[in-house]
Amino acid sequence: MWMPLIEHRPGPTAQRIVEALAEAIDHGQLKTGAQLPPHRELADRMRVSVGTVSRAYSLAKERGLITGTVGRGTFVAARADEPEGPGREIDLTQNFIRWDPGESVAQLVRTAIRDRRDLRMLMEVYPDPAGRLEHRQSAARWLVRRGLAASEQQIVLTNGAQHALFTVFAALTRPGDWIAAEHLTYPGIKAIASQLELRVAGLAMDREGLLPEALDRLCATEKIRILYTIPTLQNPTGALMSEDRRETIADIARRRNILIVEDDIYAFLVESPPPPMAAFAPERSYLVTGLSKGVFPGLRLGFAVTPPGGADAVAGMVRMSLLTVSPLAAAIGTSWLEDRTVDRIAEWKRMEIEWRWQMASRFFGLDTHDAHFAAHLWLPLTQDPEQFVSRVRAKGVVLAAADVFSVSAESVPSAVRICLGVPATRARLQQALEAIADVLDGRPALAPFI
Repeated sequence: MWMPLIEHRPGPTAQRIVEALAEAIDHGQLKTGAQLPPHRELADRMRVSVGTVSRAYSLAKERGLITGTVGRGTFVAARADEPEGPGREIDLTQNFIRWDPGESVAQLVRTAIRDRRDLRMLMEVYPDPAGRLEHRQSAARWLVRRGLAASEQQIVLTNGAQHALFTVFAALTRPGDWIAAEHLTYPGIKAIASQLELRVAGLAMDREGLLPEALDRLCATEKIRILYTIPTLQNPTGALMSEDRRETIADIARRRNILIVEDDIYAFLVESPPPPMAAFAPERSYLVTGLSKGVFPGLRLGFAVTPPGGADAVAGMVRMSLLTVSPLAAAIGTSWLEDRTVDRIAEWKRMEIEWRWQMASRFFGLDTHDAHFAAHLWLPLTQDPEQFVSRVRAKGVVLAAADVFSVSAESVPSAVRICLGVPATRARLQQALEAIADVLDGRPALAPFI
């Protein structure tokens, strides 16, 4: 029975009830079609108010966990479309973090647009390709809170951070140009380089990310147009670059006359991150960020922050690629910037990822004392990564090997990236980690962490 999953947790809340339901369904304790207790019966057993149970059932229904109608009762919903149903693979290649299951996304959206008096204008009028002025102003105020002073004239709204990267590179490069990046980097940048016919040179790294001397040496032998870097919680390694190194790299970029494209998409996971590199070289830096990782992937709202005078070229690429960002999506996202919903969600995700890191540390023997809690974990291997990925997949878990991230096929380390935020429940993540640990060294699974 699923009830003990709640009863053993002090002070049951709607959120805990939903989490327990999800875990019970994941573990097969609740089968499709199983009937749940009526609201009042469950409230009496849990010693909570009927309102708490009603809210929990409403949230569970929104997540697709349950279904029901007045007079018939409440039942576990069929999960044919649920990617994490029992027997389905757990895909740990997607790098995002699910949000608190006890919160209503629908309510957030309703609140964001409830009192707006300009909905007709948002829906019927094409805005500037850079985005509506008030939305860019909201983004500018949010960026100040993150340590970057930029005016609304420097900001271009995009359809997510990936689109921001594409429009920036399309605006700044020509076919055949060289760009430099960490030798292990975000695969999306390799796809952009291929599409735009750019050449990519990999830079040596250490625990802080790219090495400044590697960039300087490369610039002495090749005409580098752009440095692309992820200084905060680098993807895939999770490295966090110090403030001193950011300043050093900015000085090299200025001396070597190269532009910087800074991918700042994971900075929300660091409570007090170092200043962005754009703060040290504002005249040559393009910072890319967005709300897909920090809030919801489906929102698709990104920001390209340009040097003074650089926004028009990027906005021109937005016009060419999709005309303009959806004003309604921009209105919802910037409303959440203004009322600090974004900050609240980011804080929850930071705590959840730290918890999941602590879980992973037990399975893999990691020292988390000085760890930077990225949404992903870079796991070095002593065995062939392709064989490792294949063996883990046979156990129902999908991982990405190092070759996906490597700029050069000649220097691929033996490692895999594990995305910790994707499983909807901690129980589901534990199941995945057990499978990985078992293949890693054949040891038996650890006792439940939950």
